[in-house]
Amino acid sequence: MTTNPTKHWTVRPATPGDAEAIESVRIATWKACYRGIVPDAYLDALSVQSSRVDRIRRGIDRANARASLVAVAGARVIGMGFAGPPEDDQLPEGTGEVLAVYVLSEWQGRGVGRALLERLTSGLRALGYRSAILWTLRDRLPTRRFYEANGWELDGAEDSLDLQGPVHLVRYARRLSASP
Repeated sequence: MTTNPTKHWTVRPATPGDAEAIESVRIATWKACYRGIVPDAYLDALSVQSSRVDRIRRGIDRANARASLVAVAGARVIGMGFAGPPEDDQLPEGTGEVLAVYVLSEWQGRGVGRALLERLTSGLRALGYRSAILWTLRDRLPTRRFYEANGWELDGAEDSLDLQGPVHLVRYARRLSASP
């Protein structure tokens, strides 16, 4: 468990009981940070859905294959992150993926995201991955600067999602160990 006494928050492994709070953090972060990038109609329609909460709960239960973390201030979940096997099976052997890092907007800039990202990459290392990738919104420049400041580099891959309109993604990568 990582504690920051001056900021009064902690990073700990997620539990299945955190699933609804994790989904709430994801939705709140999307609504606060992705306006102007993701269509408003899509963001306005986001809500906590039991099927997604159940999927998160099942993912946390598979903790041996993933790193699932939450940042908490008291009992409140203020951030979350997941890492594990990559969703793309065409990546080189030994590549893991940071699947999500979200921090409530009022907690951004306080080291919460950095602590989550460091613990996720450590978790990937512990699972035997030698490198990692992550995807982020191409037009969300503060997030891109955050990843770059934490040692991630664009690898040239791009993609897009249709979220009631096109949303463009870029991929970042980094080595997790010095071994080949």
